[in-house]
Amino acid sequence: MIEKSDCIKIATIAKVHGVSGEIVVRADGGFSAQDIENQFLFVEIDGGLVPFCIEEFREKNHEDALVKFEFVDTKDDALRLIDSAIYIDRKWMKINDEDEITEGILIGFTAFDKSIGEIGEIVEIDEQNGMNPLFVIRKNKRETLVPITDDFIVEIDQSARKITFDLPEGLVDLQNAKD
Repeated sequence: MIEKSDCIKIATIAKVHGVSGEIVVRADGGFSAQDIENQFLFVEIDGGLVPFCIEEFREKNHEDALVKFEFVDTKDDALRLIDSAIYIDRKWMKINDEDEITEGILIGFTAFDKSIGEIGEIVEIDEQNGMNPLFVIRKNKRETLVPITDDFIVEIDQSARKITFDLPEGLVDLQNAKD
C-alpha cells in the first residue's frame, strides 16, 4: 500500500459532470490540469489512498479536467467522491532539465539559501497575487515568501528533496524582521 508521505496532493474532486460518473478535477496551486493526466491517481477515502485508473481524460481549462475513472459509472458513484483529495506518487513527477518544472512538486522540499543555509520547508504555492506565484517556506513559526523564478534557483536535488536558492541579500531577514 502506498503511503501518503510518498505522494503529493495535486488536486481535488470539485463536482460531478453529467450522469455517467465523469467528474471535474480541479488542480491545486502549483499544478495544472496537465499534471492530472496520468494512468493512475490516488483518491483519499477515509484517510487512506485508493488507486483509481483513469478511463478518460479531457482538459477543460488550465485548472480543471474532466475525468472518468474505471468502475465509477453513475452519478451516485461520482457523488461519493466529491471534495476528495487527489494524490500522485512523487516518483511519477520527475524534474527534467529540459522541461519546465511543476512548482507543486517542490512542496515538502527543504529550502536552502547558498549564503545563509536552511530556510525551511516549502509548504505551499501562493498564487493569490496572480502573475507572480510565491513559494511559502516555513521554519518553526516563521514564513518566508520567495518568488518562483529560475533566476533564484541554483539547484534542485529531487532524491534528497532539497532546493537551493541564491536569494537577494536581506530577503529572508526582511521578511522575518516583521515577526
